[in-house]
Amino acid sequence: MNANFYKMYPELKFAIVKLQSEVLYFHELKQLNHEYKLDVNYSNIHYLLIEIDKKCKLNFTLNDLTKLSELYNTEYQVNNHKIIVWLVAQPLITALTHLFVLKTKDNSLYCSTIDKAYKLLNIPIDFEKFKNLTQILNYD
Repeated sequence: MNANFYKMYPELKFAIVKLQSEVLYFHELKQLNHEYKLDVNYSNIHYLLIEIDKKCKLNFTLNDLTKLSELYNTEYQVNNHKIIVWLVAQPLITALTHLFVLKTKDNSLYCSTIDKAYKLLNIPIDFEKFKNLTQILNYD
């Protein structure tokens, strides 16, 4: 399994993107964004959690961040996302997530705990099920 991946739960209108590789490269994030937005279930998703592992290091520039936000804002099909929460736990990643979120068109928020992510998403499933869905996908 790739360290960076997404999983959609269309019956719950929920998706998770996990960024867990030791180094995050622009071209990998660009490809993952493209695959996610072309997924047949993309338009069924209302709640998105993007989790960036605290061990990740970025290997791209602020200019690449701008390019990535432009790609992120490009829609290939109808976007029904009501809210997107970025779960981040490292100071540099948090700062870059803040800059990225400022450049996006979506209703994006960010936080540093799974409890807060659940509250911000306001997803209509119970917390234990939410936690299980996010923990099942951990890459080791």
